[in-house]
Amino acid sequence: MIFLTGGTGMVGAHLLLDLTRSGVKVRALKRKNSDLVTVEKIFSWYTENSKELFNKIDWVEGDLLDSLSLKIAMEDTDYVIHAAAKVSFLPSDRMAILHENVEGTANLIDVAIELKIRRFCHVSSIAALSNHDSGLPVNEEFSWKNDSRRSAYSESKFQSEMEVWRGVEEGLECVIVNPSVILGPGKWNSGSPRLFRTVAKGMKFYTTGSTGFVDVKDVSRAIVTLVQSADWDTIKNQRYVLSAENIPYRDLFEMIAVALNQPKATIRANRILLQLGWRASKVASLLTGKDPDLTRDTARSAGKISLYDGTKITRTIDFSYTPVAKTIQDIGKIFLVDYE
Repeated sequence: MIFLTGGTGMVGAHLLLDLTRSGVKVRALKRKNSDLVTVEKIFSWYTENSKELFNKIDWVEGDLLDSLSLKIAMEDTDYVIHAAAKVSFLPSDRMAILHENVEGTANLIDVAIELKIRRFCHVSSIAALSNHDSGLPVNEEFSWKNDSRRSAYSESKFQSEMEVWRGVEEGLECVIVNPSVILGPGKWNSGSPRLFRTVAKGMKFYTTGSTGFVDVKDVSRAIVTLVQSADWDTIKNQRYVLSAENIPYRDLFEMIAVALNQPKATIRANRILLQLGWRASKVASLLTGKDPDLTRDTARSAGKISLYDGTKITRTIDFSYTPVAKTIQDIGKIFLVDYE
């Protein structure tokens, strides 16, 4: 049986779909008040027997910060996929992100070692890696560098990885995946799905930066393939960057606009405009009580050129990426039907 954390998120929901489709028994951790509606909806976007598959999931209540609940939830499981993480770029969430992501991972590692879990997959992020000053694409060999400009999320993912490597030193067999920006359907008001809602409402500005992108279905497929691989002894205790293509944000927004039958953005948001934007967004959030649409960290990354090399996994296992253009077309079709 596979134990999964983060099952109510976009990546986790796609993992649950792939696992139940393949006939694997899966137990998923959730909090007492977790909303499972989005998970059911994601299932329905891909298959006609979505309810049947959804009902195969063994949901169990627990909390990553509660080791006892984890021990109970993980009894009689063979593999663990850790896909849960708090994501926020709000300065006010800094301590919560570091606490929840790092301590939650540490607890999970401790319990996995105690229960002698056979295989462990940690879903990290490219945020846990470092950019190269020369502009070369980042691969698995690039270690994280402490910098005052790094976000709390980045720091939390790096420290979480350190807990995983600690587990390896203590005998746990693991793999780490570092996805770039994950594109997929989910909650249209958060994460990367929010890009589609933003473009659908009319987006006039584009930014000059670029980064790596990968289909959520590819991320799920890569994880499932790695965890169940018959060649586990050759792939274990390594990391794998998951990134299909490096694309300028302007090109990405244009592809989304075409997929949603919307006009393309025509105004370049330069560094000064971005700085004004995140400050204005902060003021607006203070007045409305809502989270800002743009923060200092997201504004900084919007103008940054970051390149990633996700080819290691294609050389290691039988795996290929979905072109980003097709990914956006597929998400656009779902958005046009689902979003109200």
